[in-house]
Amino acid sequence: MKHKKAIKAIILFASSMTVMSGAVISPALPSISNFFDRGSDDLLTKLVLTMPAIFIAGLSPVAGYLIDRFGRKTLLAISLIIYGIAGTAGFFIENIYLLLVSRAVLGIGVAGIMSAATTLIGDYFSGEERSKFMGFQASFMALGGVVYLNLGGLLADWSWRGPFLIYATALTILPFALYYIFEPKSSQKAKSNSDGKLLSGKVILIYTIGLLGMLFFYMVPVQLPFLLEQEAGVSSSLVGLAISVSTITGAIVSINYNRIKKLTSFARIYGLSFILFAIGYGIISSSNNYYVIITGLAFSGFGMGLIMPNGNLWLMEITDEKKRGRIIGGMTAAIFAGQFLSPIAVAPLVDTFGVSQSFLVAAGLMLILSITLAIINPYKVKSYALH
Repeated sequence: MKHKKAIKAIILFASSMTVMSGAVISPALPSISNFFDRGSDDLLTKLVLTMPAIFIAGLSPVAGYLIDRFGRKTLLAISLIIYGIAGTAGFFIENIYLLLVSRAVLGIGVAGIMSAATTLIGDYFSGEERSKFMGFQASFMALGGVVYLNLGGLLADWSWRGPFLIYATALTILPFALYYIFEPKSSQKAKSNSDGKLLSGKVILIYTIGLLGMLFFYMVPVQLPFLLEQEAGVSSSLVGLAISVSTITGAIVSINYNRIKKLTSFARIYGLSFILFAIGYGIISSSNNYYVIITGLAFSGFGMGLIMPNGNLWLMEITDEKKRGRIIGGMTAAIFAGQFLSPIAVAPLVDTFGVSQSFLVAAGLMLILSITLAIINPYKVKSYALH
């Protein structure tokens, strides 16, 4: 394959834009609220952050279908244009409702970018190289989140509109994508272990695990600030540092995913990831000491670092490449649905047990999930064809 390094760089930067969609404007939310004269608890202001996730979850399967129907390169290019225009529109908008519309359109662009980029990894690479690059993609996205969060904070100090300019990077990547990315030739043969079928039982199981993994992981950015404020009494900057710990440890594990995959199966990696999650959340709930909580966050990051590449790679192994876009689009939808549903699903736990004990309950649920995976043995889940 020609220009392999350039192609890898384009896929990695495109993938990081899914993280950028929310992280980059997070520090500007208080200023956005003040500009539009909204209260600190205003729902519309919060929707500015979460609106893309709703549309990513809803439209990723559609993006996957279009990728299979019209080609990877075409949809990637169109999605980059949508992302760049809709994202930077926030710099000029004077009405919060129009801002929400632009954020919804941004979600459409993210759905296409993420589905196309991950599908291209499956098309271009195979075997150990694919496994290694999937881990590298997850690591790059995690570290990108830390960079974009801090860059957005710096620009937000200048103006709440500043972070929206970062979305223009999608338009700078566009010409490189048009030049270097090529449309993979569709193989006439199905994968040897798929027989041209969608293994729906396993696919649904992998989607479910991806959704639950993100639902539990998003307890950190949504619930942890309240826990640290109530229990540890730390500043906002220390809260940001704590959240970054789980992201960084996740990136470390993801970049070494290929080495871990050589030692065990997809199912056992999932089981290990939820055990690490459970250990981390158990530690978080056990103490109000800031450094003990950071230790717990490190363990939870290890768990998430395994989940992200594991699901996509497993799907690629069991899916006919002609239907790969739809399958990966479904996984993207599951992950962002978990992100969106996390505060809704965890709210009853917080109301009943409080923030700290909610992490303990979550730890127990993840242990049960790990045991359940071991009992049902995902490799024996019934599979049937969907044409």
